This record gives sequence, C-alpha cells and structure tokens, in this order.
Amino acid sequence: MMWGMGSRVLAGTLAAIALIASAVLAVTVLRPNLEEADQWASVLGAGMGVISLGVAFRATLRERHRALPPPDRAAHQAARALEELTEAVRAQWRAEAATRGIGDNDRLLTLRWAMRPATALPGAPEVRELSGPDQVVAAYRSAGARRLVIVGGIGSGKSALAVLLTRGLAELRHADPGGPWPTPVYFSVASWNPQVQGLRSWLGRRLAEDYPFLRSRSRFGKDMPARLVRGRYPLLFVLDGLDELPAEQRVRALREIDRADLTDLVVTCRSDEYDEALRIGGVTVAGAAHAEIEPLTDADLDLDFLSYGYAPGQAQRWAPVLERLRRRPQGRLAQALRSPLMASLARDVYKHPGRDPAELIRPNAFPTAEAVQRHLAQALVPALFRTPPDDDHRGPWDGGDAERWLRFLARALPPEQREIRWWELAGLVRTQDRILAAIFSAVTVGPAVGLGFQLLWGRWAGLALGALCALAMAAGSARTLPPPAALYLGKIRRLWAPVMSGLEVGAIAVTLCTIRDGPGFGVPAGIVLGVPIGFVYAWAAPDATVRTVTPRRLLHQDIMVATVFGITYGVTSGAVVTMSVNPLYGAAFGVFCAMSGAFFYGTVWLLAFRVNNVGVIAWVHYTFARLVLLPRRHLPWRTLAFLEEAHQRGALRQVGAAYEFRHQVVRDALAEPAGR
Repeated sequence: MMWGMGSRVLAGTLAAIALIASAVLAVTVLRPNLEEADQWASVLGAGMGVISLGVAFRATLRERHRALPPPDRAAHQAARALEELTEAVRAQWRAEAATRGIGDNDRLLTLRWAMRPATALPGAPEVRELSGPDQVVAAYRSAGARRLVIVGGIGSGKSALAVLLTRGLAELRHADPGGPWPTPVYFSVASWNPQVQGLRSWLGRRLAEDYPFLRSRSRFGKDMPARLVRGRYPLLFVLDGLDELPAEQRVRALREIDRADLTDLVVTCRSDEYDEALRIGGVTVAGAAHAEIEPLTDADLDLDFLSYGYAPGQAQRWAPVLERLRRRPQGRLAQALRSPLMASLARDVYKHPGRDPAELIRPNAFPTAEAVQRHLAQALVPALFRTPPDDDHRGPWDGGDAERWLRFLARALPPEQREIRWWELAGLVRTQDRILAAIFSAVTVGPAVGLGFQLLWGRWAGLALGALCALAMAAGSARTLPPPAALYLGKIRRLWAPVMSGLEVGAIAVTLCTIRDGPGFGVPAGIVLGVPIGFVYAWAAPDATVRTVTPRRLLHQDIMVATVFGITYGVTSGAVVTMSVNPLYGAAFGVFCAMSGAFFYGTVWLLAFRVNNVGVIAWVHYTFARLVLLPRRHLPWRTLAFLEEAHQRGALRQVGAAYEFRHQVVRDALAEPAGR
C-alpha cells in the first residue's frame, strides 16, 4: 500500500537529510575548524534519529487504521490472487502428476467409484469409470454437491484421484477464468493437528507457506491467504489423507471441518477409519456426496499396464502371471493386486531386467495375499535404485546405500510425522544438534558483542557483556528449530524503504559511535552502516514470484539471505571499526559480525515476540544434522539431492516443500527389520 502525500513529503525530506549528511561529512573532513563541524554533525545525527522515529510511528498508526482495503479494491486483489494461485497450482500438479506416473503421457489404471449424491434416495449408487483428469472432474460435477468425501481401501487410489481432480480443475480454471470452476488447492492433512489449530487457520498458514507470493502486500494487501480462506471465494480445498491422523484426532478433525463450514471441499479417507470416526464422533461432512472407490477387476490388470515403460522384449515376462490371474481370479495373487497401489508397485519392481515377475507364481513362495503385498513393498526401493546389468555407469545413488538411507528415515521419523522436511532433520539427532548449536552460538555471538562493547566501555565490560550474550544465544539456539527464511531478495518496490530503514540504523550508529569518538565520527559511521543495511532490509521481502515452494528453493533462499546479510553486516561494521581503531581489530570484528548476521536470528525476533525463531538459522541446523548422521552412514552429505532423486525414481512423492514416502505401506515395509 502507498503512503499519503504527507508521508511522501517526509520520505523526500529523509532523502534530503541523507544528502545533507554527506555534505556535512565532507565539511567534517575538510574544514580546519573541527569543533564547529562536530557541533553540526551532532545536531544532524539527533535530527535524523528523531525524524526517523516519527516517520516509523506515523506509519504504524496508519497501518492500524487500514487493516483492510476498500471493498472494490479487496475484490480486485482477491481475483488477481486466485488467478495467480490457479497458475501456480496448475504448474505444480502437472509436474507432480507426471512424476507419479499419472501425467499426460502415462496410462492410469481405470478406477471406478460408486457415487452416492448427498440428496440421493436409498438404492444402488451410480458407478462411474475414471481414467483421467477430465473424467474425474466430470464425475465430481455429477455429484450434485460442492462437497465430496472419497473413501476406499488401502492403496485404492484416493490420493491419485485427489491429484487428478486438483489438476483437472486447475486446467479448466486456467482456460476459462470467468467460468464456474473453483481454484483447487491440494493439501495433505497429515501435518494438521486439529486439537491445536482450527481448519481455517491451518489452511491460511499452509497457503502462505506453499504459495508465498500471496503474502505480497504491495500486490494483494494485508493477509491475503487468511482473507481467501475466510471469504466466500471460488476456492476448492482438497484435503487428502484424513486417515493419516491418529484416531482421536480424526474425530476432532471432522468436527473442525464441520465447524469451518467451507463451501467447496473434498476429503479423502480410508473406509474403515472414516466409518469409525463417524461412529465415535457422530459428525459427518454436512451436505457432502460420498464416493467409494471399488477394487480393480481382472480386465484392469492387462499386459499394457503391467509392462508400461518396459524395454522392448521385456513385456512378455508378464504373460504367465496374467494367465494365472485369469485362471484363478479369487487366488491370493489376484487379491493382492486388486489395489492400484500394489499393481503399480508390481510394475515398478519388475521393470528392472534382473527381476522376473514369474517369481510371484512360484509354488509356496507367497502363501497369502498379505505376503505378496509385503514382498512388493519391501522390493520397491532395491528395484528402483538397482543398476541395470548392461549399464557400466553406476550412479551416485545406486546400490544398497539408498535403501539404507530410506530405511533410516522410515524408522527415525516419529510415527505421526508423515512429511520429510530438510530443516527438521536436526530433530532426528536433537541432543547432538543442541550441543553443536549452543557451542556455535557462544563462539560466534560472544566475540562479536564483546569486541563491540570493549570499544565503548573497556575490556572488562566487553568480556562480561560478551559472555552474557553468548550464554543467552546458546540457550536460545539449543531450544529452537526455526523454519527457512521467508524472505526473498527481489525488486525494491518502495523507494522510501531504504531511506527510512537506513536512517533508523544510522541513528543508532551515530549514538554509539559518538559515545566513543565524538559526534564528528558519529555521522560518517552512521552513513557507512545505515545506507547498506537499510538497502538490504528494503531489498528483502516475501517472494512475489508466482511459483510454488520446493525444498531446493527454500534451501537456496535460506543460504542466499544468510550470505547477503552476513556480507552486509561484516563489511559495514568492519569498515567503521577499522576507521575508528585499526585494520586488524576491524577485520576481527567484521568477521564475527558477518557470522552473527548470517547465521542467527537475534534481537529483532525477540522484539517481535517470535521467541521460537531466536537462534541458529535452518541451514545451519541442517548442516549440523548431516555432520552427525554422515559418519553413522544414516544419510549422505548431499541429503537433499538424494531426496530429490528418490522422488524422481518413485520412492517418495512431493507435496509443497516436503517429501513423503510413496505410501504408508512402503514406509512400514522399510521400517521393518532387514531380512524379515
């Protein structure tokens, strides 16, 4: 939002003062009458601080009075946000659907659901076949309700249908922005704790995290993610995996869903878990149609699907297996492959030339359907990371290492945690991470503070204050695991921002430097510190680029913000101390200030009452975790690159900035002791 004319005048005044400060600096250096120059510098420094505080106070008052934009402007902002959100969702799920094997060039198994509309009379439900985004969207529209509950057995294809529905509606909304199509947004509810946070609050937070461009105030105003959730906008929330919540939380989740009263909603859950939650809680999704995914038929399991993507001449390996399925439609193998998950696992496991699907029909090899399913789940990762026999170029992730790393994650992650986030890996070695973070904080922040206060009040004051700050930051760093930086170094859209931020920092620098060296040194020190730091603070803002969050992007963003802030703090503080004391002292002070500015969240977060962020940044915790886990062979040093490779090969799937195992069945199989 733009300031009024009065604020623009003040911003211009501040810019003029900055120019005058440069002139006074020249006068201070060149004039022989230094006493007079010092007096002018002192007056100017005080004026800069007073005016800067006045502008900040005025801006705070104006911000309180304009919590929401006018109705017409709010509607325009929401329409623009929905348009860009649609584009981001469309690109995100087009790529992810292709990775999961349900893209444009892949052949999804034909699924069937039995639809019972919300207003249907008792009787047989309508059965529809679904084999692509268009058919899934058409089936959703035929339900006659804007709310839908999709249930099915383990591995029945609930998540696949949720992805196809999300992608199909995003394509339609993109092609016809003015049409009746809502903007779909897919979320996995496994990370939601309904006992702590209501559904609307959680959805607003997830929108802000997964689509950070919605936080741009200059484009969408204040709190656009929350406004989209609160308002009656054409926004469809696809909530996948209700069954992933603990039993007691599923009941609470259904109550929160009912209390949220969202107009457009799709919920997926396993049939047994959904029925149990209804029986215990007595609450359903009001006004929702219900669809139950039916098991696959013998006709669905054909040679074209099971051998899709195979090398030429390899497809016929499935012929004896298909013959057994036709002769024994009720046998253990047919029962095991009746779910799309197991059918797709079988296809991926035996795609490797060294594996023969005929082992599935060996006598007494798998006495039950459950044994077949366990075998497929356990064989998936070794098959995905096994090098073909005719390939002499062994990749960095091939072999047993990949299986060992994924087994560690499957076992080490808490049972209730479904998502794998790189900035939370330190939680797997929390004790060691606490120790490393505390030591790193003490040896970095302590010297920076101590060297600074030694210049002002002497050696003993520097030692005491440095030790005190080292202990305080060590304690804070040992108890927190901050998320990655939410800032993005992009285009500066408000020219007054660097002026105001720089003068605020400069006013503090003028005061501190005047205490030690007098006002003649205060103004140049304020300019050297204030201008670069003010520019960086104005440069760093929530990302307004229309794209979704990825783990790699968050990592690069965290490193980039740390690098820029570290260089800025180090160079400016080092230059000022070099001019005041000597180059050696200035270099040492600059190095510690650079490390403190790059790797820590400090007093700014304390003043904002964000105490959970005070401490070491996410990238440093990630580095500590790898330093601990690498010697134990639990994870590779290039952990994120490995997770990306596991996602591309089909062992993991990606939802926003997090990875998940392909299915809970796969995770459970990896968590079992080796050789079981």
